[in-house]
Amino acid sequence: MPLSVQLREREDFEVRTLRALGGGALAGLLAAVAARVHLHVDPGFFAVAGAALAGARVDWKVRLGMLVGLPVLLNIPDVLNVPTPWAEACMGAMAAGLVGALGTAWRPRAPQVLAGAVGAGAMVPLGLYVKAVMDARVFDGRLGAVGTVLGLAAVALFWSVGTLATHVSVHGNAVEAHGSALEKQLSGEARGLVSRAVTLYQQCQKEAARLSAGPGKTELVGVLEKMAREVFTLAQTHAELEAQLRAVPQGELDTQVQELRAKAAATTDAVARRQLELAASSLGEELNHLDMLGRKRERLLAQLHAQVALLERARVSLVGVQGGDVASKGAQAAQLARKLAALGQEDPDSPAPAPRPESTRVVG
Repeated sequence: MPLSVQLREREDFEVRTLRALGGGALAGLLAAVAARVHLHVDPGFFAVAGAALAGARVDWKVRLGMLVGLPVLLNIPDVLNVPTPWAEACMGAMAAGLVGALGTAWRPRAPQVLAGAVGAGAMVPLGLYVKAVMDARVFDGRLGAVGTVLGLAAVALFWSVGTLATHVSVHGNAVEAHGSALEKQLSGEARGLVSRAVTLYQQCQKEAARLSAGPGKTELVGVLEKMAREVFTLAQTHAELEAQLRAVPQGELDTQVQELRAKAAATTDAVARRQLELAASSLGEELNHLDMLGRKRERLLAQLHAQVALLERARVSLVGVQGGDVASKGAQAAQLARKLAALGQEDPDSPAPAPRPESTRVVG
């Protein structure tokens, strides 16, 4: 079963990275000022603290709490005499864990926060090594405060890149992950149908997992995935049509057509009347196009209902397969897969067959 690896809230990560880069640069300025007055400066502490405080997207109350508590938290490795580079790694991990738990515009899960903390902790020593190389071979002490700003900004950038793991979501089933992500983007009846389809697909997968391995089971799992993907494709197309129809209010367009036709009828000048009639005709064609899109949306919603019902039928059929004997389960799974595939390939636009007359029965 293929894994699904998704990058969530990419825009939030990009914004926080830019802010962390600015925070590292500002920390570099403070470090340069501190060096001018002969104060000892820990570049790792300044870079991580500046990046974390700038990258956190919180309100002023939480930011004030971080401004007070984060320096205390980052000094714990130094108090415990943790050796280098483990001390810098611990500072990066603690700062990333705090920002991941409190300072994001969304709420990542605990494993994601932990992964981001580990990634940031690993990147901080690497960033400090890059800074040392830049100081020795590029700046060579000639740029002064500019070199300090660029060096701490580089460390902050490495720290922020390490938090990328917070935004990575790994799901064991790509189809289910796609459906769950799509459900959050939809609204109305389509969202309820997609939610139902995801639940049915999960139940079908559990029932199919109980079958013994074989070609029948493999074929059945493939058919179930295809059916679920068809639901999600229909829902996405339906959502796109909904967006198009919402963008152009049909009622306002119809009012404009009526007004243009009324003006054309009241105009005595032939040229002006012709222009108004052409404008009304053009808007009328757009109305016809919107009407066609509306009918297509209704058909898509009907197909969506039918496809979800097909998944429901598959779930019930799978329960029936579980009730059979072990020897016949493989054959039943293959037969069910072919039956579901045939049902899924039926043309929804084809006319329904005429109903056969009911047989009469004479009761003696």
